[in-house]
Amino acid sequence: MSMMVPESAWVVTPRGIGPLRVGMTRGEVEAVLGALVPAPGDSGWRQCAFIAPAGLPAGVRLMVEGGTVARVDVDSGRAATAEGARVGDPEAHILDLYTTRLAKAPLKYRSGHTLTVTPTAAADSALRLVFETDGQRVTRYRAGRRPAVEYIEGCG
Repeated sequence: MSMMVPESAWVVTPRGIGPLRVGMTRGEVEAVLGALVPAPGDSGWRQCAFIAPAGLPAGVRLMVEGGTVARVDVDSGRAATAEGARVGDPEAHILDLYTTRLAKAPLKYRSGHTLTVTPTAAADSALRLVFETDGQRVTRYRAGRRPAVEYIEGCG
Protein backbone atom coordinates (compact mmCIF):
# COMPACT_ATOMS: atom_id res chain seq x y z
CA MET A 1 0.00 0.00 0.00
CA SER A 2 1.49 3.35 -1.00
CA MET A 3 1.32 6.50 1.03
CA MET A 4 0.19 9.67 -0.69
CA VAL A 5 3.10 12.07 -0.86
CA PRO A 6 2.15 15.73 -1.28
CA GLU A 7 3.78 17.48 -4.23
CA SER A 8 5.56 19.90 -1.89
CA ALA A 9 7.37 16.97 -0.23
CA TRP A 10 9.24 15.98 -3.41
CA VAL A 11 12.38 17.99 -2.59
CA VAL A 12 15.72 16.86 -4.04
CA THR A 13 18.75 16.57 -1.75
CA PRO A 14 22.02 14.68 -2.23
CA ARG A 15 20.32 11.86 -0.26
CA GLY A 16 17.36 11.43 -2.65
CA ILE A 17 13.97 12.95 -3.36
CA GLY A 18 11.17 13.36 -0.84
CA PRO A 19 10.76 10.12 1.12
CA LEU A 20 12.87 8.15 -1.40
CA ARG A 21 16.52 7.80 -0.40
CA VAL A 22 19.67 6.58 -2.09
CA GLY A 23 20.29 3.01 -0.92
CA MET A 24 16.60 2.01 -0.75
CA THR A 25 15.65 -1.45 -2.02
CA ARG A 26 12.78 -2.14 -4.39
CA GLY A 27 10.60 -3.13 -1.44
CA GLU A 28 11.33 0.14 0.36
CA VAL A 29 10.49 2.15 -2.77
CA GLU A 30 7.28 0.16 -3.21
CA ALA A 31 6.33 0.95 0.41
CA VAL A 32 6.31 4.62 -0.63
CA LEU A 33 4.99 4.45 -4.22
CA GLY A 34 3.08 1.18 -4.36
CA ALA A 35 3.85 -1.83 -6.57
CA LEU A 36 6.27 -1.05 -9.39
CA VAL A 37 5.17 -2.37 -12.76
CA PRO A 38 8.21 -3.69 -14.63
CA ALA A 39 8.85 -2.07 -17.99
CA PRO A 40 9.34 -4.33 -21.04
CA GLY A 41 12.88 -5.70 -20.90
CA ASP A 42 13.26 -4.57 -17.28
CA SER A 43 16.44 -6.07 -15.86
CA GLY A 44 14.97 -5.71 -12.41
CA TRP A 45 17.17 -4.17 -9.76
CA ARG A 46 20.15 -6.45 -10.31
CA GLN A 47 21.81 -4.32 -12.98
CA CYS A 48 21.87 -0.62 -13.76
CA ALA A 49 18.55 0.74 -15.05
CA PHE A 50 16.41 3.87 -14.98
CA ILE A 51 12.84 3.72 -13.74
CA ALA A 52 10.12 6.38 -13.67
CA PRO A 53 7.41 4.87 -11.47
CA ALA A 54 3.97 6.40 -11.16
CA GLY A 55 3.85 8.69 -8.16
CA LEU A 56 7.12 10.48 -8.89
CA PRO A 57 6.93 14.11 -10.06
CA ALA A 58 7.05 14.74 -13.82
CA GLY A 59 10.59 14.74 -15.24
CA VAL A 60 12.05 12.61 -12.42
CA ARG A 61 13.63 9.17 -12.79
CA LEU A 62 15.47 6.88 -10.41
CA MET A 63 18.68 5.07 -11.34
CA VAL A 64 18.86 1.68 -9.69
CA GLU A 65 22.14 -0.19 -9.52
CA GLY A 66 23.18 -3.25 -7.58
CA GLY A 67 19.75 -3.72 -6.05
CA THR A 68 19.27 -0.21 -4.62
CA VAL A 69 18.48 3.35 -5.67
CA ALA A 70 21.79 4.94 -6.73
CA ARG A 71 20.63 8.37 -7.86
CA VAL A 72 17.72 10.64 -8.79
CA ASP A 73 17.68 12.35 -12.21
CA VAL A 74 15.62 15.45 -12.99
CA ASP A 75 15.48 16.51 -16.64
CA SER A 76 12.31 18.60 -16.72
CA GLY A 77 9.37 19.64 -14.58
CA ARG A 78 9.24 21.57 -11.34
CA ALA A 79 11.14 19.32 -8.91
CA ALA A 80 13.56 21.52 -6.97
CA THR A 81 16.46 21.05 -4.58
CA ALA A 82 16.18 22.01 -0.91
CA GLU A 83 17.88 25.29 -1.85
CA GLY A 84 15.33 25.91 -4.62
CA ALA A 85 17.42 25.08 -7.72
CA ARG A 86 15.58 23.57 -10.69
CA VAL A 87 15.82 22.85 -14.41
CA GLY A 88 15.76 26.12 -16.35
CA ASP A 89 17.50 28.20 -13.65
CA PRO A 90 20.34 30.47 -14.79
CA GLU A 91 23.79 28.97 -14.23
CA ALA A 92 24.68 32.08 -12.19
CA HIS A 93 21.86 31.25 -9.74
CA ILE A 94 23.36 27.80 -9.07
CA LEU A 95 26.78 29.38 -8.55
CA ASP A 96 25.22 31.82 -6.04
CA LEU A 97 23.32 29.10 -4.16
CA TYR A 98 26.24 26.72 -3.70
CA THR A 99 29.30 29.03 -3.88
CA THR A 100 31.64 27.42 -1.38
CA ARG A 101 30.71 23.81 -2.14
CA LEU A 102 30.69 23.90 -5.93
CA ALA A 103 33.17 22.74 -8.57
CA LYS A 104 32.64 23.92 -12.16
CA ALA A 105 34.00 21.97 -15.13
CA PRO A 106 33.39 21.84 -18.90
CA LEU A 107 30.58 19.46 -19.88
CA LYS A 108 31.75 16.46 -21.90
CA TYR A 109 30.31 15.86 -25.38
CA ARG A 110 28.58 19.25 -25.73
CA SER A 111 29.00 22.87 -24.75
CA GLY A 112 28.09 23.87 -21.22
CA HIS A 113 29.20 23.08 -17.70
CA THR A 114 28.97 20.47 -15.00
CA LEU A 115 28.42 22.06 -11.60
CA THR A 116 29.15 19.54 -8.82
CA VAL A 117 28.04 20.32 -5.28
CA THR A 118 29.66 18.52 -2.34
CA PRO A 119 27.54 18.29 0.85
CA THR A 120 29.02 19.84 3.98
CA ALA A 121 28.12 16.98 6.35
CA ALA A 122 30.87 14.37 6.74
CA ALA A 123 28.19 11.63 6.77
CA ASP A 124 27.26 12.67 3.21
CA SER A 125 30.81 12.66 1.80
CA ALA A 126 29.94 10.00 -0.81
CA LEU A 127 26.94 12.01 -2.07
CA ARG A 128 26.74 14.80 -4.66
CA LEU A 129 24.37 17.11 -6.51
CA VAL A 130 25.42 17.46 -10.16
CA PHE A 131 23.91 20.14 -12.42
CA GLU A 132 24.42 20.22 -16.19
CA THR A 133 24.04 23.51 -18.04
CA ASP A 134 24.17 24.71 -21.63
CA GLY A 135 26.47 27.48 -20.42
CA GLN A 136 23.48 29.67 -19.58
CA ARG A 137 20.77 27.59 -17.89
CA VAL A 138 20.38 24.26 -16.07
CA THR A 139 19.31 21.58 -18.55
CA ARG A 140 19.19 18.69 -16.05
CA TYR A 141 20.50 17.67 -12.67
CA ARG A 142 20.98 14.59 -10.55
CA ALA A 143 21.57 13.67 -6.93
CA GLY A 144 22.95 10.55 -5.32
CA ARG A 145 25.95 8.47 -4.44
CA ARG A 146 29.32 8.37 -6.10
CA PRO A 147 30.30 7.04 -8.55
CA ALA A 148 26.80 6.61 -10.06
CA VAL A 149 25.90 10.30 -9.68
CA GLU A 150 28.97 11.18 -11.75
CA TYR A 151 28.11 8.90 -14.70
CA ILE A 152 27.57 11.24 -17.64
CA GLU A 153 26.04 8.64 -19.94
CA GLY A 154 23.65 7.14 -17.42
CA CYS A 155 24.30 3.48 -16.77
CA GLY A 156 28.02 2.83 -17.35
